[in-house]
Amino acid sequence: MNLLLFAVSDVAETILYILLALVVLLVMITIHEAGHYTAGKILGFKINEFAIGMGPKLFSRKKKNGEVFSVRLFPLGGYCAFEGEDENMPDSPDAFNSQKPWKRIIVLVSGALFNLISAILIVFIAFWAFGDDALAIQKVYESSVNYDAYQQGTGFKEGDIIYKIDGKVVYLVVDVSNYIAGAGDEMDVVVLRENAQGKREKVTIENVRKGKFTVDKLDESGNVVLDENGNPVKEEANGWGVQNAYVKNSFTFGQALGRSVPYCLRAGGYILETLGGLITGRVPIKDIGGPITTIDMTTQVIRTGFSNVLFLITLISVNLAVFNLLPLPALDGSRVIFVLIEWIFRKPVNRKVEGWIHAIGMILLFGLVILVDVLRYLT
Repeated sequence: MNLLLFAVSDVAETILYILLALVVLLVMITIHEAGHYTAGKILGFKINEFAIGMGPKLFSRKKKNGEVFSVRLFPLGGYCAFEGEDENMPDSPDAFNSQKPWKRIIVLVSGALFNLISAILIVFIAFWAFGDDALAIQKVYESSVNYDAYQQGTGFKEGDIIYKIDGKVVYLVVDVSNYIAGAGDEMDVVVLRENAQGKREKVTIENVRKGKFTVDKLDESGNVVLDENGNPVKEEANGWGVQNAYVKNSFTFGQALGRSVPYCLRAGGYILETLGGLITGRVPIKDIGGPITTIDMTTQVIRTGFSNVLFLITLISVNLAVFNLLPLPALDGSRVIFVLIEWIFRKPVNRKVEGWIHAIGMILLFGLVILVDVLRYLT
């Protein structure tokens, strides 16, 4: 009986976390659509419906000006429907395609802009209230090419937080390995080091070298592999010759504010780098997550605490902003391309042709994200 109650409780907890993950995603999508809505209202576009979710209506309310606000069954989605969005309506000056091109472009990019602004505000709160995880030097290996500098006091010290590598500020944890891999054999590293008063100050370490060094071999769980005699198995590695550990780096109000914008821009850049790697084959398609993966990841992060949820929401918001601006059919970036073509050549692409392109693109896009999730969970 106790086992049954435990199993039921575990299932209920999992369902709760999945629902919370869906709420998080729905809020981010609603913010995106609110960007389109706000820009459209300011610029004089006629809006037919603002919907939260997709599918059959659960609730709707019609305003005096004819706008419909609705809540729909499926929480993965939402939309802001403009009058005349997919057709020419010359008799309706406030219809979408009757508006000047620059106005339409502003409306189209405002969804991504709202996602980016929300990401900046959320990560600012996270930085100021909770700080951020950073990589710090825990140990310098004796076999490291940088060990002599460590002994002489001119190199790394235990507790140093890696701040900048060859002039590039470290915002994401993955930046450390990426910047080291892309640097030459020697590089200048700026670290945050605690002084006698307990405050962290920037210290530049010049000519940090990459080279081979010996470390204890670890298994998939992070445990040291032992030989038949109980001794650690050694293996050769290449890099600075240090062991890192995660530490919490705290920020003042001003520091948190100043870090928020470049952090989000760097996250956007990393997303583009990943997509570029997907095209070139450097990043396997199974390493990219679709909506199911995003929900799964969100449920896992929710279990770890509120601060991690804020950082995940930030990354999801930036992801939505970047992805929607890509020039792929059915996305805002593609619609911007069609408006630019109309603006340059003073003649729109046939609306029916454009509609078919977006419809086919939507089908292919849904197929791709489903394929991505299937490959991720089958391999």
